[in-house]
Amino acid sequence: MGEHGTKYEEDILRPLSREELCALRELYCKHYTVDLHFYFFIKNALRWQEQLTELSESEKMKLCVRAFIEFYTPKAVNPLETGTFVAVTKNEDPNVYFHSLTEEPAQLEKYLCETKRIDWTASPVFSCVSDQFADTLANVLRKFNCKYDLLSDCSYYKLSHELAVQCQFQIPEDLVMKPLEPRCASVMNERWPHRYPNSQKYIEMLIKFNGGYGLFNKESNDLVGWVLKNEFAGIGHLQVMPEYRQRGLGEVLTKAISKRIALEDKGDVNGFIVDENLGSIRLLKKIGYQKVAGSNWVRAVYGMEQ
Repeated sequence: MGEHGTKYEEDILRPLSREELCALRELYCKHYTVDLHFYFFIKNALRWQEQLTELSESEKMKLCVRAFIEFYTPKAVNPLETGTFVAVTKNEDPNVYFHSLTEEPAQLEKYLCETKRIDWTASPVFSCVSDQFADTLANVLRKFNCKYDLLSDCSYYKLSHELAVQCQFQIPEDLVMKPLEPRCASVMNERWPHRYPNSQKYIEMLIKFNGGYGLFNKESNDLVGWVLKNEFAGIGHLQVMPEYRQRGLGEVLTKAISKRIALEDKGDVNGFIVDENLGSIRLLKKIGYQKVAGSNWVRAVYGMEQ
């Protein structure tokens, strides 16, 4: 894997090959009921790998580093039996994802503590941490002198393919719906409550690789609402400008992207909602989404006292 003679040669984690990652996707598909979010995550990452092969090196250099997710698994276990993986992005936009289908939290804690593949000084974000491993992560962060900064406490929702393809919506006469373009990322980022220093590049990458819909004022062509297909191949980044709220535009956008994803991916549709966002929860339930499980987004703030 090109690691001989590097600092990772004796690391507790080794890279997963594409063949193994494809098999891991199918393993998670069998555990679809509760762990479907990681099935979608791995499936989306494999599709991104294919899209990256079509780009030139100069085009790749312009992308957010979150397009280049590296997957690892413990050397001591068979990932196709345990479902254990750790995925990491580079320090320009450091994100870590980890999960296991069968291993105990203590084992995951050992992997996270002993690997050199995570740069704790970069204050990485741990994305989509399943509730059963939240305490595990807290233990690890204490060992590395990192504060457990909870960015969002979310729940995971699913809409069946059958309901998604039946979604019907009507676009108001003063608006037009169009596919989002990268030029929209600046406005979207300004309004995103979870934005961070490199988040505009992240949104641009999602638009380029996964796409989404925008509602535009017919006369001015101003962007008034939007929704994206995120790295979990589900609905994300739903926003409506304040002056256009209370018009049902969130429902229009959610139904439109849900139907598109269901037809495009030929399966169910998923989405994360912050638990405090009661309006969005009501919207998803109205459309037919059902809650599956809880998850957390946590920043490991390095060098801060607990």
